[in-house]
Amino acid sequence: MKKLTLCLLLFCLGISFGCANQPQQVSEGTQPNGPMPTGSTPINSTIATGQPSSYLLEEQESANSDHAVTEPYPSTTDGFDQEPLSPTLLETPTAHVDVVMRATDPNRFVLASGKIQLVEFFAFWCPTCKSLAPVLRNLEHRYSERIQFIYLDIDDPRTNPYKQALGYLYQPHLFLIDGEGKIIQQWVGYVTEEELDAVIRTVQ
Repeated sequence: MKKLTLCLLLFCLGISFGCANQPQQVSEGTQPNGPMPTGSTPINSTIATGQPSSYLLEEQESANSDHAVTEPYPSTTDGFDQEPLSPTLLETPTAHVDVVMRATDPNRFVLASGKIQLVEFFAFWCPTCKSLAPVLRNLEHRYSERIQFIYLDIDDPRTNPYKQALGYLYQPHLFLIDGEGKIIQQWVGYVTEEELDAVIRTVQ
């Protein structure tokens, strides 16, 4: 009986000694006992998602920022690299005028002269009047036998009565009047030679 008890005791001691010397194993997915290592993880190391930790940090900072820029800024040179606009065309020709402008003596002007008259109110400083001068001079050479051409300087105070009588508005202002001083037609501003010639042809 004593031998049996002694054998059982030795067997139990042997089992206990073997378990104490066996290394501890940690199954996958469980946390090991004891504190975690305190060393920092390298920035370029990968974690379970397969993304570098620096990428996740930048993505999180961008999502948390209220002023994150998602689109490029518009170009600040809009409108400066475009082709220059073409100049506006003027109705009045700006060609060089070779004809010297001249004024008619207002004291020699009579409204009811018995002849057809083409009267122009002009100014020597007026660009449109200068452009119109060769047009009127050509017509004067063509119709001088039956039409009298009168040129009244608006800066000459002696022309004021005729301004009021004919209803002058703005230089150049042309009036085609009959022998009795009645207005046949009038033009304000530049007029082409063809337009004036077409009207003069209809007047007898």
